[in-house]
Amino acid sequence: MDTLHETNRWLHITFGFVGLAAFWVPLFAAKGGPLHRAAGRVFRYSAMVTLGAAGLAVVLPSIRAMITGVSVSDNPEGWSFVVFLGYLALVTGGILSHGFGVLREKRDLTALNTWYRRATAWSMIAASLFIVGWALYWRPDNAILLYALSPIGIGNGLGILAVIGGRRSEPGQWKLEHLNALLGCGVAFHTAFAVFGMNRILPLDLPGTWQVLPWVLPAAIGLPAAALMTRYYRRQLQARAQPQAA
Repeated sequence: MDTLHETNRWLHITFGFVGLAAFWVPLFAAKGGPLHRAAGRVFRYSAMVTLGAAGLAVVLPSIRAMITGVSVSDNPEGWSFVVFLGYLALVTGGILSHGFGVLREKRDLTALNTWYRRATAWSMIAASLFIVGWALYWRPDNAILLYALSPIGIGNGLGILAVIGGRRSEPGQWKLEHLNALLGCGVAFHTAFAVFGMNRILPLDLPGTWQVLPWVLPAAIGLPAAALMTRYYRRQLQARAQPQAA
């Protein structure tokens, strides 16, 4: 199991860095151009491998803990960290799937209203509620992480349900959904880098509650930035739609 764990870890690191680099290219490339599309494909498949490795990184320690008889009460922080990683992998996977799904069904986003999409959205919402309940019950020292990032699953899950249910139908809605989803994935990638990758470059040793900073800082910066970018592009799309309506 140690060999499998180590192989999986390097898969996660390698494709995570590839995805992190590929994320920035479409932001500056011509939208819809060849470079934008190529980098988007690299990011998509890198993210899929990274998330698969993250899922395995949740399963393997859980199996080992159960085999060795380590219960949640024995190590609430360790189990809570594993649960939290599973939550992030699930939510990021749901956002990634939605972000590329809207490209396929850009003419009619309600075509995405399938059992799979609904189940994914509700799973994201349920996962958010679960980690809050977990933190309240077990009260681990790292509970603040679970509380701080729990709204992401609820917010994105409800947003996906609204889109596929036809309750969001602004001009160019698919573009806004694609932008929001991919920026959300970018936040997840930068969070992983801030927590795991940065420590390999800089000897960070944050004291006490400051240790949660790498977990929440990318979201604290990225989510408001995503909101501003979405507002900017929404105004552009609405301005283009007005002459056509006239």
